[in-house]
Amino acid sequence: MDFRLTEDEELFQKVVREFCEKRLRPRSREIDETEQIPLDLLKQMAELKLLGIGIPESYGGAGATAMMTALAAVEIGRGDISMATAVFYLLEAGWSYILNLFGTEQAKREVFPPVVAGDAFIGIATTEPGGGSDLANTKTTARREGDYYVLNGEKAFCSGVIESAQRLPEGGGHLTLVRTDPSRGYNGMSFIYVPIRTEGITVTQYKDMGRMGISTGGIFYKDAKVPAKYLLGEEDKGFYYAMSGFNAARTQVAAACVGAAERALEVGIEYVKQREAFGRPIGKFEGVQFEIADQYGMTEMIKLAVLKAASLIDQNPHPDSYMQSEITKIVSIAKLFAPQIAFETVKRAMMWYGAAGYTKENELEMGLRGVMSYMVGAEGALNIMRVILGRELLGKEFIPYK
Repeated sequence: MDFRLTEDEELFQKVVREFCEKRLRPRSREIDETEQIPLDLLKQMAELKLLGIGIPESYGGAGATAMMTALAAVEIGRGDISMATAVFYLLEAGWSYILNLFGTEQAKREVFPPVVAGDAFIGIATTEPGGGSDLANTKTTARREGDYYVLNGEKAFCSGVIESAQRLPEGGGHLTLVRTDPSRGYNGMSFIYVPIRTEGITVTQYKDMGRMGISTGGIFYKDAKVPAKYLLGEEDKGFYYAMSGFNAARTQVAAACVGAAERALEVGIEYVKQREAFGRPIGKFEGVQFEIADQYGMTEMIKLAVLKAASLIDQNPHPDSYMQSEITKIVSIAKLFAPQIAFETVKRAMMWYGAAGYTKENELEMGLRGVMSYMVGAEGALNIMRVILGRELLGKEFIPYK
């Protein structure tokens, strides 16, 4: 087992880190306060081919591996600790990956180029008002009528609704889980890319507590006609395509959380070296050193899990791979623990600052609010990761739900 990055990976990581330190971090507070990622910044990311990073070169993308995608997610999480830019990035990375695997050639040639250019957004719409974890209870329907699917229903807590509906020049859309056969549970759902500017679709925006630079909201479908070319794979197999996408997206979520934790340690350590109390830098107190040691150790451990997940996805890209159970386990471990470790690391760093940590002058408060989103949900709640691990370790006969 080789823990070294390749020469290409090291060079790529260096380029992304330089961009994030020089271009992204100086604007992170602006992103949080204006509640949007500046379009010129998205264009700069597009120039580096960071948007839809795994999209093949034949569609204008970088064709990056899951490993390189994760390395970039870490740097973006470090660069904008509010997580807003990381959310935009990882959603496009994870769900363009699934569209590439299962989408029609016609759909990919239409959807991918504007995503790569920073002119359109691609995200995920699975959660409904009744909850996001119980996907078998999906209510939104899609009825086939000739060359179209007619959608009716509602999705909730979808990222990027305002970006795709209003802000970006060419809009975008969401991979949407819909029920095509009401009688078949998990086996009666399909996955369809739905352009958000389709007639019959309206959106609402929620007021989140964190990651303010990317919108979250609801999507309503009323007899919305979506071309059948946007169906992913086969009808009624959408649940399984969505699960494959969650493995990809959760890996990047965990990577971004690692970046936030690294940034918190970076600014926290620099502060405790300089801040004096009782005649010495507070970094000389064992209590502070022990906390730094704990959080650094946990961050490094979970980073290894993230990179292992990315490596396994690269080695076994198709969801039919016999390694899917192993991939699912390590991805679930990464998604379960990375947000918790990042949250605790940011919180402790804020405590080292004392009252100065509880101000808008300090970037750490953005990190606390942003990372929290990945604890309450966003690509899967923490307890769902535990349920998945229980299923994979004990067997499907021990699943606590039907």
